[in-house]
Amino acid sequence: MRPTSVSQVLEALCKLAVGLGLAWFIMKQKNDTALAAGGAILGVTSGCLIATLYMYNSYRHARRGLSSGGGGVSSFSRTAKQLLSIAIPITIGSAGLQIITLVDTKVVMSRLIGAAGFSQAEADSLKGVYNFAQTIFNLPYAFVSPLSISILPAIAAQLTLRNARGARKTEESAVRILGLITMPCAVGLVALAQPIMALLRGYTGETLSVAGNLLAVLGVALIFTSVVMLTNTIMQAHGFVYLPVMNMFIGGVVKVIVNYILVGNPNINIQGAPVGTLCCYLCITVLNIFTMRKVIRKAPSVSKHLLKPLIASLVMGAVAYGGWRLTAAVTDSSLIQCALPIALAMAAYVILVIALHIVTYDDCMLLPKGEKIAKALRIR
Repeated sequence: MRPTSVSQVLEALCKLAVGLGLAWFIMKQKNDTALAAGGAILGVTSGCLIATLYMYNSYRHARRGLSSGGGGVSSFSRTAKQLLSIAIPITIGSAGLQIITLVDTKVVMSRLIGAAGFSQAEADSLKGVYNFAQTIFNLPYAFVSPLSISILPAIAAQLTLRNARGARKTEESAVRILGLITMPCAVGLVALAQPIMALLRGYTGETLSVAGNLLAVLGVALIFTSVVMLTNTIMQAHGFVYLPVMNMFIGGVVKVIVNYILVGNPNINIQGAPVGTLCCYLCITVLNIFTMRKVIRKAPSVSKHLLKPLIASLVMGAVAYGGWRLTAAVTDSSLIQCALPIALAMAAYVILVIALHIVTYDDCMLLPKGEKIAKALRIR
């Protein structure tokens, strides 16, 4: 685990130092934003290159140690071939969805200006509001992504040992942890959409109403987005790396079609864009669960293990919404209208997690500092 951690730190440092340094230097010398953006991207490339070289060097040293310990060690070419057979379809899926997102962005802008009748400036303003809502929508990925990364080797290890029961247990724990993290995030975004946008962006009036609606719909989509990430990981751990790619392409096409229809309606306009995102990930979720049940023997029940976190999150959301309404009646401070309801909601959620026994001790062990978390929640 140490080489992986060091490589990630090196990658992040190179991204920061090279990317930021080149962007600053180009802006100072040329004052060209396009070249500066290219310099920043070059920082990403250099970070990946440095991390790859470090990992390759670590592999060479580890391979010598494994050879001296007895037993066979796969050659570099065989290991690389196995890695590429998994990495290429995953990369194609990610790149494909990004390409569809780019196409979707073009569709949204063209429909706002053409069919919906907005000017370029008005369309840019509406798209800017939606882009900021998407930025907030993407924040919970910082919690979901490490979970998806960590469970893949855990599931693969159990499958290598032919321990199907252990693999299923790990998958079910991952689903519960996913629900524990993403359900309150999603419901919180729905319940506090307007005060969040007012606090972070300073929107008011009709713009705030539109921004709140955008974030609320994206909050619902967050549930399905997280399930997609987890089910993709589970299928990849079982060796079905191409099936999630196909499902993601289908979902991407659905997103483009829905946005083309809704965004072009003058009465809906930009508020149709998050609906397209919701339909996209809902479609992929349904396809992934259906596919998983077909190809994996004794696949984990996603809905069963998300029910308790959903119940706790809905109660938490009611507390958050009520707290916002009460604070909004007595103060105009956006900070208080956000902070107080969030504090009340967090307290309510922790109590419900303990009372409903949402997570087990084994679930906590999938998380960093799992023993401390289990002890704090009094889980044995």
